Parts: sequence; C-alpha cells; structure tokens
Amino acid sequence: MNMRNQFEYAVTKGMLELCRILPERSIFALFEGIGLLLYATVGRRRKMALRNIGIAFPEKSPRERTRLVRQSFLILSESLACNALLMNGRISNDRLLSMVEVDSEERLRKAIDLAPNGLLVVSAHLGNWELVPLFPALRTGLRLHVATREINNPLLEERIVAPLRRRFGIKIFFKKNALMKIMKAMRKGEPAGLMIDQKLSPPEGVWVDFFGRPAPTASSPAMLQIRFGVSTMPMFMVRTGRMRYRFEVGDPVAWSDNGKPMEEQVLELTRIHQKIIEDAVRRYPDQWFWVHNRWGLKKGDQ
Repeated sequence: MNMRNQFEYAVTKGMLELCRILPERSIFALFEGIGLLLYATVGRRRKMALRNIGIAFPEKSPRERTRLVRQSFLILSESLACNALLMNGRISNDRLLSMVEVDSEERLRKAIDLAPNGLLVVSAHLGNWELVPLFPALRTGLRLHVATREINNPLLEERIVAPLRRRFGIKIFFKKNALMKIMKAMRKGEPAGLMIDQKLSPPEGVWVDFFGRPAPTASSPAMLQIRFGVSTMPMFMVRTGRMRYRFEVGDPVAWSDNGKPMEEQVLELTRIHQKIIEDAVRRYPDQWFWVHNRWGLKKGDQ
C-alpha cells in the first residue's frame, strides 16, 4: 500500500471522525468552506466547468456562468456533508425516508412492478446521486446492481464506501467487466442501474449530441434495452433544500424493434436516453457535475 493511499485514507478517516462529534450545522459549514476553497483554488476544474456551461447555455452571461459554477461547488459540498453523516450512522433509516419526497408514487410502483422482468435504471451525476440506489432499496426493497468506477484508493473503497453500500444491500459491479455482469443480471430478471452522463469514447461508446454538440457517450444502456427487452426508467435525486430531496422517477422509455440494423437502433435509443439526461440538467443546472470533461474537449477547444 503506497504512502499516498494511506495519507488520503487517514485524512478522510479524520474528517469522518470529526463529523461524528461536531454539530450538524458545523459539519455543513465545514464542507461549505471546503467547497468554496476548491472553487477558488482548483482553477483547471473551474475553467472546465465554465467552458462546459458555455456549451450548454451559450445564452448565459459570463456572470451567470460564474454564479452557476460556484453554486454547483456548494451543492456538491452539501451532498458530501450529507453522505458523511450517513457513513457515520448519524442519519437513521427513518430520517432518510423523511428527508426524501417522491415526485410520483405511481411511477415508483410501476418500477417495482417491472423489476422482476428486468429493470434498467438510468441516472446522472445530478443532485445527491449517491442516494439514487440507496433510497429505493430502503423505501421499497428495490436493490439494484450498480455499475461504478472503483475508487483509485482501495482503502477508501473497502473501509469507507463499501460499508455504506452494504448497509442498504446495494450490489456493486466495478466497470471492468461490469457490462457482462449486468447482462447476466438482466437474463435473470434482476434490476440494474447505470450512470449515463459521462464521457465514454468509441469503441465502447458512440457520438451523439448532448446540448446540441457531439459527445462520446455510453451506448450500453441502449444495447441492453434492445437486446433483452428490459424496461428502462430514469431516476434522479435532486436537492430541494438543506437535507431535503425529491426522488424523481420518469416514465419507462419506450422502444420497439424498427427493423433497422442493431447499430442504428442503439444510436437512436442512445439519443433518447441522453435527451432525458439533458432535460434533467436543464431543470437543475446548478446541481450537475460540470467539472467532468463531458464533451471530451482538448485544451484550446471551445
């Protein structure tokens, strides 16, 4: 185990221990301060966020874009504070349920009904995305197979992140060979969840428009839906206030074989999936993870 991993783990563990004893108001103030510090000092990420917002919302003024980036850092820091409280066991299951309203009980029941025959949940790094698989597991017993990138530091993964997921019975597939594992889950009629808003270049991904500009995009959700005939539903956990969230469940994404080659159908359905993500970001522009290089831009690109 290298020294950097040990240092990162020690700092994170120390922060969590601090969050175990501080009043909640102080914890949120601490994370807000960290968010503002990162906004002020991590210039490369701030510039990337500003460039991304310029692509998505060219009509916004430089002042509006700056305000939006700053607010996104603050909302992310608040989500991290909430998650730190969860990791410390300071948010009980009952309290978590009380923190979240569901925008449509009917669509949530629909998702539960569809799950035994194969359900694919698609989501994005929007609001407090870590709660997307946790809340339905607690509220309805819907436990997803979730594909995610393994944290570079195994100490953080094994000792901090994994225990929280195990608490809610979430099954994690790391991205290496994750698609094969999700396909097996689909064959057994087990629900799975994918985050589909980040860059994935060909040959694994395809190029489709996102906010009117081509972006390298994961095509596996469309392939899974077409190949296995599973129901696909979008779900998002958006912030409505301090420690208050709304669980948004979209309508099932309709698709039927149109006779075109598989590659064309996957491309068409991927466009539909990405339009759902784009619409969610438009509704909550200050809650998306703008610091990711979504369009795969190189230095100097505009």
